[in-house]
Amino acid sequence: MIPVVADADTLFGATTRGLLIHLDYQGLIRLHWSPLILDELSRALVDTGRKPDTDSARHHENLMRAALPQAEIPTRRVQARFASVAPAMRSAKDIHVAACAAAILADGYYPGTQVVSLVTKNTRDFGIRKLAALGIAVQRPDTFLLEQFQQGPTSVASAFAALRATLRSAPEPDQLLERLAADGQSLTAAALHDAWRQGAVRL
Repeated sequence: MIPVVADADTLFGATTRGLLIHLDYQGLIRLHWSPLILDELSRALVDTGRKPDTDSARHHENLMRAALPQAEIPTRRVQARFASVAPAMRSAKDIHVAACAAAILADGYYPGTQVVSLVTKNTRDFGIRKLAALGIAVQRPDTFLLEQFQQGPTSVASAFAALRATLRSAPEPDQLLERLAADGQSLTAAALHDAWRQGAVRL
């Protein structure tokens, strides 16, 4: 079970977001965010037209909180870790994301755990080596998800199938895999597709 902090850009894609939540339900990961990350996500959803207005975006935030009540790391705990991660960052705007991961380690959310995964598309703003020294492993979402699939293909496929079953549009596996690839997780989508076509997993 891997503690994971997802950046707003990772949570932006609905299929990726849903898959991460269902990976948590499967017990493969423990997904986390902060109010600061959710606020950034909501603003992006409105700015890009994915959500019509702020009220709709805030409603979506509340649905995410209801889906994973244990996921949220309080703002005060995150802010308390700003100074510890700031020297490892290349951009001040993403300090809060690294600080969320640092809070999980420092505040004993997972006793004995020495590494938290930070999943972001925007790796260039994170000092990957410096953060690794602090116990924060920065990865792109496609890389992270592919690794999870390679380590537990049946479990990841089950999470994907469970996500598909919750969608009102009832997409076929191919359709949902296309959406996952469109989110940027093309390697993961291809691996799932190949295993499904070979009969190794059910989607």
